[in-house]
Amino acid sequence: MKPTITLLSLFLFFSTLSGYGQRNATTAPKIVVTGVGTVSAFPNAAKITLALKFTKPTLKEAITENKAAAKQVLAVVKGFVTDTTAIKVSLIATDKVMRWNAQLKKDVFVGFESGQKIIFTLNDLNAMQDFTEKIMKTRIYEIERVSYFHTQGEDFVKQAQEFAVADAIETTKRLAKASGTTLGSIAFIQTSSSPSDAEDATEDSYNLHTYNKGLEVSGGVGSSGQLLNFTAKVAVHTLLE
Repeated sequence: MKPTITLLSLFLFFSTLSGYGQRNATTAPKIVVTGVGTVSAFPNAAKITLALKFTKPTLKEAITENKAAAKQVLAVVKGFVTDTTAIKVSLIATDKVMRWNAQLKKDVFVGFESGQKIIFTLNDLNAMQDFTEKIMKTRIYEIERVSYFHTQGEDFVKQAQEFAVADAIETTKRLAKASGTTLGSIAFIQTSSSPSDAEDATEDSYNLHTYNKGLEVSGGVGSSGQLLNFTAKVAVHTLLE
């Protein structure tokens, strides 16, 4: 029984020391600062969503019209991309269209609707005007969405994280000097931001309709020149001696 008691005592002794070390690190005096870093850049690319929509007396006519228009639109889009496999084309969606008739006081059948979306990335915003002019000559229903972004967004987030660390360290030193304390080593660094957050840094324009080749613009298709901000926050805990 004695060896068992000795081993148990040693286990409890080292467990106590380990627990003390953890509590000591947690309760040790420190300065806690959150640094913020931001990198700003104008967008240099855009993800564009084009919508097709046709209403015809028969479903076959609607689908046939849709397919012909899609072929025309894709011919234009392929002239503005380097990788045609990156063009996303949805399946054709169909529906029956009803419209309220005030005289009859009921919904009246109008025809069958066929719709489809084509999404691609324009990697050169200098080509936006040329693209818009050419796509407006096709039978698209609308430029549904233009989402502007920067192709180096992930690198900008990484830079912002580094700026945030530098900001936190500078603030920590300034606070230590003001309080007359001596800094020790950094005990903890944490960030809630990730390079993938660059996907959230976009500027969007919506709904440029092309009814009968007349324009009805909501938001427009041109970038307003708005800067994209890539921001990161970093928490830094620095021990005090």
